Amino acid sequence: MFMFVIELVVLAAVGFGGFYYWAQQRKLPTAGQAAAGEPGPRRISLVTEAAAYAGVILLLVGGVTAISQRWNDIGRAGQGGVLAAAAVFFFLAGIIVRQVREPAIQRLAGVAWFLSVAGAAGAVWLALYHVYGKTDAVTAVAVGAGVTLYAAALWLLRRGALQSLALFAGLVITILGVADIITVPAGTGSVPAPAPNLPTPVLAIALPLWVFGLVWAGLGWRRYVGPLWVTIPCGVILALIAPGFAAGHYGWMYVIGIATAAAAMAASVPLRNTPLLALGALAMSGYLTAVAARYLHQSPGVPSALAITGVLIIGLAVLGAMSMALAAGRGSR
Repeated sequence: MFMFVIELVVLAAVGFGGFYYWAQQRKLPTAGQAAAGEPGPRRISLVTEAAAYAGVILLLVGGVTAISQRWNDIGRAGQGGVLAAAAVFFFLAGIIVRQVREPAIQRLAGVAWFLSVAGAAGAVWLALYHVYGKTDAVTAVAVGAGVTLYAAALWLLRRGALQSLALFAGLVITILGVADIITVPAGTGSVPAPAPNLPTPVLAIALPLWVFGLVWAGLGWRRYVGPLWVTIPCGVILALIAPGFAAGHYGWMYVIGIATAAAAMAASVPLRNTPLLALGALAMSGYLTAVAARYLHQSPGVPSALAITGVLIIGLAVLGAMSMALAAGRGSR
């Protein structure tokens, strides 16, 4: 589990950072400024912006510390009320801050609205799960739907990175909740074992998330959901890792994961998108390693052949790059 978290962090860093740099190099919209009505050039110093974020951090730390001292004494309903009040506060703060037509302050408004979505999600979860005693699946669907609708409304007002990320998270939570519902037989509550005619939980989670990741990346590429440097990495990373959720139970899911990674690597060539190539290569190495460990661990000859083939491919790639560099040098003369 720990290694999976590390791999996910690496994928996220490569994806978001790389796509942001790629979008800037291609002079593509990188922060939804036009849609949000944000002026481009910076008019305040970076120190001033950092001070504003420091103020937000101190506000959060102070508020959380003060509330945590009485958290267990106010009951579940009171806790939900606190989170709901925090959601309203950050929503109003975002509206007020958004009136300042400065890109740095506009980004602060995006942070405030993101915190508002998080507070609303927590309030709905506490109310349904702890106060009204709803099941995990029903609570997840309600939280996901609420986050999706709220984040979508905020995204329409300000098409920033954090609003897009909140919308994506809401849809993922909704899919997970629906998957939990359809895999539990009616009348059994939250029993995890599905009936024989129902899909297994891992497949009900992995396949919809894989499809959603592909669709989300496509929507980002077509600029239906932006900014591009957030939506495409979110969709691609989800599509790459989703088959792995069920691959341990169903070997054919490795085929889907490997095919998705290969498609990402192939698409990176005409797009000249190095981050996409890196994401595909990382996922491909993970899936091939898992396949080799699962199916070829008793055959030392096959892994050795794979390693030798990999070395030869790397050598050919290096030679190809060197020849292209020499040809470009001769052409410049």
